[in-house]
Amino acid sequence: MPFNINDSILGKEAATPEMYDASQLFRIPREENRIHYNIKSAHLPFHGFDVWNCYELSFLTDNGLPVSRVLKMIYPAQSEYLVESKSLKLYLNSFNMDRFGNTVAEAEKRVTEMIRNDLNRLLETEVTVVLFDDESESKQPFPAFYSVSLTDLITREIQESIQFSRFKESPELLRSKPVDAIQHYTFHTDLLRSNCRVTNQPDWGDLFVEMSARKEIDLPSILEYLVSFRKENHFHEEVVEMIYKRFHDIFEPETLMVAAMYTRRGGIDINPIRASHARLLDEAFLSSEFRLGKTLRQ
Repeated sequence: MPFNINDSILGKEAATPEMYDASQLFRIPREENRIHYNIKSAHLPFHGFDVWNCYELSFLTDNGLPVSRVLKMIYPAQSEYLVESKSLKLYLNSFNMDRFGNTVAEAEKRVTEMIRNDLNRLLETEVTVVLFDDESESKQPFPAFYSVSLTDLITREIQESIQFSRFKESPELLRSKPVDAIQHYTFHTDLLRSNCRVTNQPDWGDLFVEMSARKEIDLPSILEYLVSFRKENHFHEEVVEMIYKRFHDIFEPETLMVAAMYTRRGGIDINPIRASHARLLDEAFLSSEFRLGKTLRQ
């Protein structure tokens, strides 16, 4: 049966379920967007994961005591599907008034196992699910990136001289020239904006890039390119893969990592990371021991 996003509750009014209901979950095939960028799922040009922080998970013990937790969910980019965010919110809300154990520890363990099993079945992959309380430690990713902003690497005069007129993804803006020695680039920017594929609501993200290539890359052209996403309608995971694939094809890097940490919406933030080598994947993203540290806008 062909995929039809209109079968989902995305962009539609939906009642909050009162009791646990796994039928709220809806999945989206990654292939639908990848095919347009020549990203072959059988031979992905990257390692990667999608890391979700869900800040509004609550459930009851058998005596009605509320338990509130932050959920961290991690699953691989190799999975055939991604979970649709509104369906996940409604699914997690279905735990709010239901009872799951005689003690807090028992209820937490049961809820964790239920969510993990439901997502494993939905996405047909192994999903890491961890619950954190307010005493849990967080780990901030990309500590070396925050002092290197893309706009700090480009003079204000150059930024103000650019005529930004393209607001649909425009890879032809990217410019570079070959050089003999490998060049290294590390930066972040908070200028990434795209829009939800269905609702057209804006999505704001901090983008992190690490790259080495035998190219002298024109950084203003990267700024122009990233600005060109402002009227693009894609899911967060798709945006990161699009940027990764354009950099991969145009700059021919020897190493490449692209990650985005998106501002939360509906109590959920989504943080995709893609890298040419597994060693470039930030530990904070993949750790089940720490909450993923937040950006200013999360």
